[in-house]
Amino acid sequence: MRPTLRGWAALVVVALGVGNAIAFGPRALDAVVVPVVVALAVGAVQVWRISPPRAVRSSPEDGFPGETHTVTLDIESNRPFPATTTDALSDGLDGDSKTQSLVGDGTISYDVTYQSRGLATIGPASLVATDVLGFFTRTFTVGGTTEILVYPRLRSLSATARRDLSLLSHFGASDERGEFDRLRPYVPGDSLRDVHWKSTARSGDLVVKAFADHADPDAVAVSVGSIEGRVDDVAEATASLCWSLLDAGVPIHLTSPGGTIDAAPGDQRHVLAHLAQMDAGSVPDENAGVVVRGDVGQTHIAFGGHETTFERLSADPSASDEMLSSLQLDDDARREATA
Repeated sequence: MRPTLRGWAALVVVALGVGNAIAFGPRALDAVVVPVVVALAVGAVQVWRISPPRAVRSSPEDGFPGETHTVTLDIESNRPFPATTTDALSDGLDGDSKTQSLVGDGTISYDVTYQSRGLATIGPASLVATDVLGFFTRTFTVGGTTEILVYPRLRSLSATARRDLSLLSHFGASDERGEFDRLRPYVPGDSLRDVHWKSTARSGDLVVKAFADHADPDAVAVSVGSIEGRVDDVAEATASLCWSLLDAGVPIHLTSPGGTIDAAPGDQRHVLAHLAQMDAGSVPDENAGVVVRGDVGQTHIAFGGHETTFERLSADPSASDEMLSSLQLDDDARREATA
C-alpha cells in the first residue's frame, strides 16, 4: 500500500497544520488537520481491507493479422472497490487494455487487434486498487497469462498456380472425379467445393455431393526454410500454397525448421498453427514436391520441375478475403457438425 499524489498532498497539509499548531496554537488542528487525518485513516483502512481478487480471462480465438477480438476479465472480490486494471499485451498485439471501473461489480472488457504472425500472450493483469477518496493505492497481479496464435496472412493464388499445384498429386485410380452418387450431410473434412448450395439453402444444414469411386490423392510433400528477416513472408507463402492444396482435396506432408506435420483436407487451421510458430532455418527436404525458400528480397517456390517466385503465383490481393470467408465457413460448419 502506498499514497497517491493526492495522498501525499494530504499528508503535506497535515504536516503544515501540525507546524501551525505548534507555532500558533492547537486551534488550527481542529479546523484543517483533524478532518484530513480522519479521511486518510479511512482511506488506508479501506485499501488495507481489500483481499487479493481472483480473475478469469476469456481466451480470444486464434486469428489473422488485422483481426480484432474482445477480451473479457471476470474479477471476483469480497467487496467492490474502484481500481484501474491494465492487461499486459505482448508484441504482435495492439489495444487499449487499461480500464477504470468498480472491480467486483461486473465484467471488464476491451478490444485487442492482432498485428503480426507468431505466438502472443495476454496478461497478467495489473490491478491498482484505490480508496474512495483516492488517497492510497494497492497493486495486485491477477489473471495469469493467455496464449494466442496469430496466423500468417493468406493470399489467393492465380487459377494457373492452383491447377499446377493440384497436378502434383497422383490419384490412385483416376484423375477424374467419379459420377455423382447422392447428397449427404456434411461431415468434418469435406471440401467446400462439394457443398450443394441449393439443398443447403433449403434445409438450413450443410449438404454435400457424394461421388462414386472417388479416389483419394497421395499427399504432396511441402518443405520450407528461410533466412532471418524473411520468415513472415515465407510463412505467408507456405500457408497460401498449403491452403490451396487442402482446399482442392489434396493432403500434404509439411516439413519446416520447426518440425513435421501431416494434414488432410479440413486441417487448414492445423497447418496455420504450425506456420505461426515457424522460425528461420534451412529447408529440411530439398527433394519435396514443393520447396519454399526465403532468400534476400524474394520468396522462391520450386515445384513441377521449375522455379518461380511467390509474387508470380499470387492472384489479386482482394481475392484473399474470399479465402478467409471460406475458411471461416468451413470452421463454422465443422463446429455445427460435431455439436
